[in-house]
Amino acid sequence: MPRQPLLPLALPLALCLLPACVIFDPGGDDGGDDATYGDPSGPTSGPTSGPTSGPTSGWNPTSAGESTSTTAPIEPTGADNEPEAGCPCAPGTDLIYVLSDIGVLWSFDPIEHTFTRLAAITCGGMTDTFSMGVSRKARAWIQFQSGDLYTVDLNDPSDPIPCKDPGFIPPNDPKFANFGMAFVANSLGDPCDRLYAHSATEPGLYGPGVGGLGAIDPQTLLLAAIAPIDYAWGELTGSGDGRLFAYAGAAPPLLIEYDKADGLALDVLPLPALGGDSAFAFAWYGGDFFLFIDPDPFGNISQVWHLDYDQSDGGKQALTFLGDAPIRVVGAGVSTCVPWGPT
Repeated sequence: MPRQPLLPLALPLALCLLPACVIFDPGGDDGGDDATYGDPSGPTSGPTSGPTSGPTSGWNPTSAGESTSTTAPIEPTGADNEPEAGCPCAPGTDLIYVLSDIGVLWSFDPIEHTFTRLAAITCGGMTDTFSMGVSRKARAWIQFQSGDLYTVDLNDPSDPIPCKDPGFIPPNDPKFANFGMAFVANSLGDPCDRLYAHSATEPGLYGPGVGGLGAIDPQTLLLAAIAPIDYAWGELTGSGDGRLFAYAGAAPPLLIEYDKADGLALDVLPLPALGGDSAFAFAWYGGDFFLFIDPDPFGNISQVWHLDYDQSDGGKQALTFLGDAPIRVVGAGVSTCVPWGPT
């Protein structure tokens, strides 16, 4: 999600960690249709400041339809999220999907560490994207800074892909005018998923009850608060075994595991190397996290970090810088169909 500008901080390469938004965008997306970056085995040195350059070759943003707008009506579909028997995985639910701040979808392969451009999205002329979640039906649920929430079929071959209107009505609750979001499985034995929401009202604001955790009913699309939480601004990701995580707070940001039933913080992990981000998103995959961070308030690309959360790669919770993304990421969506444990 985009965030108010903050000063960039120096970012060391690797850390051993113990458990414990309108932005100025001068450049927009850049990069090739397929962008491979970094060394999958891990770089030998990390950045000392925010990103200064990114890929410059490849597709032209204007010719690709990014900067164009349309006032074509958005097709109403109703919730269209009734769970099928057993909640099977649709095609196109095995990767991490990322959304740029001007409305372009890319996939990110967490094994190969590659980005692939999918398509722009067309949502009645809106381009100011805010957050995204991805369901087991291969639908990207995209929120705009206006608070509107629409869906995009990740298997639609169109470019741009037309948005569909599921009928979401923003709640009359100031804590959820905008929100970070993610789909989370009910449990390891029940793969059916639900869309959860984290308040996004004011970066850096924290204190008892200043934020909110909520969930959206898959049939009615009504957002109901679950519990007050101590951070007013955060993003979410979820897992196939039913775990819910937030990236929240500031100076330093925190990785928080919440009990999705009552909002209780089960684990809190500070991430001091990632402070000062102006846009951020993250996703769970195989027991680890992939974090997309833009530490530069005037930047137009995000850095990509990997956190060995389950300590399956090296016996410690190492945070490693992988390289620069080809876009400025404001949303990262991953379905609960991806591996929930080590791959």
